Amino acid sequence: MSGIITEIAKKSGIVKIYKQGTPSVLGYERENISEPGPGEVRIRQEAIGLNFVDTYYRDGKFPVRSFPYTPGVEAAGVIEAVGPWVTEFKVGDRVGYHFITGAYAESRVVSTQQLIHIPDGVSAEEASAIMVKGFTARMLVKVVRPISPGDIVLVHAAAGGVGTLVTKWAKALGATVIGTTGSEEKKEVILANGADYAFLAECSNFYHSILDITGGKGVDVVFDGVGRDTFTHSLDLIRRGGTIVLYGSSSGQPEHIDHAVLRAKSIIMATPTLSAYIPDREALETYAADTFKALQEGIFGQLAITRYPLSQAGQAQADLEARKTVGSVILVP
Repeated sequence: MSGIITEIAKKSGIVKIYKQGTPSVLGYERENISEPGPGEVRIRQEAIGLNFVDTYYRDGKFPVRSFPYTPGVEAAGVIEAVGPWVTEFKVGDRVGYHFITGAYAESRVVSTQQLIHIPDGVSAEEASAIMVKGFTARMLVKVVRPISPGDIVLVHAAAGGVGTLVTKWAKALGATVIGTTGSEEKKEVILANGADYAFLAECSNFYHSILDITGGKGVDVVFDGVGRDTFTHSLDLIRRGGTIVLYGSSSGQPEHIDHAVLRAKSIIMATPTLSAYIPDREALETYAADTFKALQEGIFGQLAITRYPLSQAGQAQADLEARKTVGSVILVP
């Protein structure tokens, strides 16, 4: 009997793909879990963050080195085993990581290089909901285009994971925030998140409404994580000398970027990637401390979290791509 129990303990649920394609390629299975090696720990994961980048690895937008491949880049949980030479972490520590591929698993072995401690008072679900998304929001509103009191900010997909946090953080920094969404029911969500105005992105009166709000000048900055469906229209809404930040492309990359318009209006265009802003351990600690502090100080309010069982990762990705989800999406093992 003891041998059977030991064997079961080594098994972990995991999501894998054997080819790239639609969400249906995501399959749930069980496999043996190895012991951590030098500089590694094994984590019993309690919550796994779902991000749009996960869908890019699944559908072929981003290459996969080999198959089978396990998606996911962030999770939070508890250390259940420690390998040799690990001194900063111990069994029982609550930890999270923000970009180590292979996160869709109940338990896994990871290097400690990108591991962070989760502060007391922050749950695993909260941590997995705000690491990648919260770090991205911090990058946008405090580094790429620092928000100042009085700025007028346009946030596309403002009811989504990053959009929600950008909206709340920009408001805390003193901005007037205009949010867009693709569905009528999400407008109330955007306003509840603190935005001053909410519009349907494809609304025919959207352009004129923005000009009315800004006295004809246009907004100071656009944070665009949508891409193709919103980018071109955004250029008409930015004031002379304003900024557009293209940080994602949930609808695909813009088909055409009119550089003549950018030059004519002296618009600054930025296309940041989070990895470039967190190049080392020091930067990681800074981003983590600032983001968790914002959470604990109430800047993010009550986090909007949509939960799916890990075994339903395919449905979760399908709903994310169809923009049916609100706030941060997590998978629960």
